[in-house]
Amino acid sequence: MSVWLLCALLFSLICQTEQDGRSLPIKEVEVYVEKTNTSDLGAWVLNVKWRDELKAGNNESRKVSYDVEVYYTEQMWSVHSETIHVTQGNTALHHWKWTSPIPLQCTSHSVRLRRRDQYHISEWTPLYTYKGEDLSATRIKVFPRDQVFMVGSNITFCCILEKENVPSSDSEFVKRISNRTYITKSLHFDSPSSNSDIRCDVNGSSYSGGSTVFIGYPPDDHSLTCVTRNLTSVECRWEMGRDTGLRGVRRTIYTLNGRVCEINKCVLPAVPNQVTNWTLIAKNDLGVKTLTDTADPTHRVLLRAPSKLSHTAHARSVTLEWSWDMTNCTSFPMICRVMLNGSFYNKTFSGKGLSSIVLDHLQPFANYTVNVSCGSDEHFYKWSEWSNITFTTKEDIPEAVDVWFKYFNQNTYVLWKPLNQQQSHGIITQYELTKGKRREIIGINTLCYNVTTGNERSDQNITVSAKNSAGLSLPTTIIIPGYPDNEVHISRISSRNGEWEYFNSTCGYVVEWFPTYTEKQCTVQWKKIPESEHATWYHTWKQNGEKYTVSVYACNENKPVLLQRSEGYAIEQKPSGRVQDLKGKQNGRNLELYWNEVPLQQQKGFIQGYKVITFLSGSKTPVNTTVTKEPRVNLILDPGTYTFHVSAFTSGGYGGNATLIFNMEIKIFQMIVTTVVGCSAATLVFIIITVLCYRKRKWLKKLLYPDIPKPKLAGKWTTKGMYCTQMTEGYMKCEIQEVHGSECPATAESTHGLDLISSNSTLFPAKHFYQNISESPADVSYYPPLLLCAQKLTSIIENPSYNMTIPELDNVAQISELTLEMQDSYLPAPNFVQKDFVVKDSTCYKPQSA
Repeated sequence: MSVWLLCALLFSLICQTEQDGRSLPIKEVEVYVEKTNTSDLGAWVLNVKWRDELKAGNNESRKVSYDVEVYYTEQMWSVHSETIHVTQGNTALHHWKWTSPIPLQCTSHSVRLRRRDQYHISEWTPLYTYKGEDLSATRIKVFPRDQVFMVGSNITFCCILEKENVPSSDSEFVKRISNRTYITKSLHFDSPSSNSDIRCDVNGSSYSGGSTVFIGYPPDDHSLTCVTRNLTSVECRWEMGRDTGLRGVRRTIYTLNGRVCEINKCVLPAVPNQVTNWTLIAKNDLGVKTLTDTADPTHRVLLRAPSKLSHTAHARSVTLEWSWDMTNCTSFPMICRVMLNGSFYNKTFSGKGLSSIVLDHLQPFANYTVNVSCGSDEHFYKWSEWSNITFTTKEDIPEAVDVWFKYFNQNTYVLWKPLNQQQSHGIITQYELTKGKRREIIGINTLCYNVTTGNERSDQNITVSAKNSAGLSLPTTIIIPGYPDNEVHISRISSRNGEWEYFNSTCGYVVEWFPTYTEKQCTVQWKKIPESEHATWYHTWKQNGEKYTVSVYACNENKPVLLQRSEGYAIEQKPSGRVQDLKGKQNGRNLELYWNEVPLQQQKGFIQGYKVITFLSGSKTPVNTTVTKEPRVNLILDPGTYTFHVSAFTSGGYGGNATLIFNMEIKIFQMIVTTVVGCSAATLVFIIITVLCYRKRKWLKKLLYPDIPKPKLAGKWTTKGMYCTQMTEGYMKCEIQEVHGSECPATAESTHGLDLISSNSTLFPAKHFYQNISESPADVSYYPPLLLCAQKLTSIIENPSYNMTIPELDNVAQISELTLEMQDSYLPAPNFVQKDFVVKDSTCYKPQSA
């Protein structure tokens, strides 16, 4: 029984489960498009609503999912599928939106759903379809049309045709999604445009359709500011954002506190002394922008520019008056500022309902442009716009005239500077000059007046005044010395700064200058310098390369005293002219070039020297370059034709070249004269030198070739020597002699003076003697100095330091040893070397003849 019951229950549960799986809990499905102002021209959002019959339990919720699929109905192409996850409570009504890539009018769209949860998945609902216009169109239609899109949008257009028609081959509609609908590729629009047209043409037909879309931006305005200009209304303005690109009915619409406004301006009534909120809404088809501002209107007062500005001018002041366009301005505290000729006036003006001011410290007879701007003095916010007015002040008496004097061509002239507009205080009509009791009227074009001749030597008092419609200026008096001041030393200005020694001055100094080479009676310029600036002054002339004469005067009781006078240039330039009259003079190989200086007015600076460049004719390379300070130069040149370029130079550079072509010639007569004179001079010098040398020959011999001293033996000595005499029949007689303290005898005939101690003689043939002698070795390399020897055989005093012995001679008696006794030593001279015939141990020898 129990088994059957258990099986029945299990079978019942299985049946119930199968029944739940086949059931369809989704009910009341509704498919529709979202309605907008332009949805008939192209609907993009598909809405799906349904009800789920399976509800959660009391106060229970569970997660449920729904699968949604969208198809193009006619072709049953799946275009979208999505799973929606919701938490289902007691409410079983659900809503889902889907934005289509093409307008929903292009073709029918079908939707189906199914429910899935953790227990089971339901079956698909039947298809619920939103019908497109491709089913019932009777003419060509293009969607979307007349719609507004954001810049950067990608839009797909569709074209619905009649049956059996296809788009033309050049059309952009290339893809078919139903029997009568074709779509384009996604078209990108990256710039704003008031209209963009898309056309759909049909093959074989003149009919076509089209669409226009508008590309732009949503509103982007900012900075809403509300102010009051008259305390009765509020004027709100804002900064415009980027151009939306939309015009006409699609333009941006502005509303301020619900009131439609003009572009960038809106006016509302003001509520003084009360904080007010202003809200601006800017709206177009692409979006909405909201701006707000909050303030008390009395704290946002921005006055308009003063109106009806008028003036009352005087010589040094003016009164300005204006009016306001506010009804209650008289009690409103204001502050005003003034701009005078483009610069701010040195003070501001304030007061309730301020409508007039006075400007002082103005220049007489001057043109002025005045601008006035005002604002709230209690709660200052901003200055108003500028109002302006132009006027001219009245004339006033002129300032004192600056007077000076000048000596010129034995006359004395009084000079004065013309007054400028600020100094004249009006239009100068004349000058009045007073000399003593005489008064003269001088026209306005005269600034230099001759007051005396060179015959007058006394000081003169001169007074000069200027006159305009307001009257005469204060007189200017100058005392002109009665003596000329040109008898002074003129120095050179070495720099741009001038200095002078201190001089007791009661009224300062005067620096005077004028062009040195173009002096006229009225070309003088001057500058008066206070006494406190006596140490230095600056050159004020502007003309470079112009030579000026500058004088410095000290002023004592209005009487000028000349201190110094100089000449110089403000800035030196290169000479503008060339040297003059370039010539050459030849004297043999010497050529003298000479020339005149550059004209004074063309020097443009102090001439520092001249540059001479020498070229050989036909050559571009100089053979000589010479710089000289004098206007002449001497050159040594070979014969030939030369070109010379001579240019003067200053510290500013070199001037132009003066050119001379010169042919150097050497004449025969000059060559002969030069040769004879040269030879004669050389001969005369040689004769003079010869005579002097002859007369001074002993002195020259002693200076150039002094005698060589003979060697001497000091002390007592004794020697034995051999003395030979030529005999008849070929025999020689030789004797050995002993000599004391005497020189060797020179010859047999000159034996006087010898102290002979002993004598031994031997005869032997002379031939045999000479033969033996010639055969004896001659290896002695050094001998003592010569003694006096005879023409025949001479004897030599033996030098005891060498221990020399006389060689043995055949057939001759042995010569006794020579002995030398010396008390002092003897140093032989090193230059006497003899390699001829030598007799050893002999004091005399005879050199062998060559």
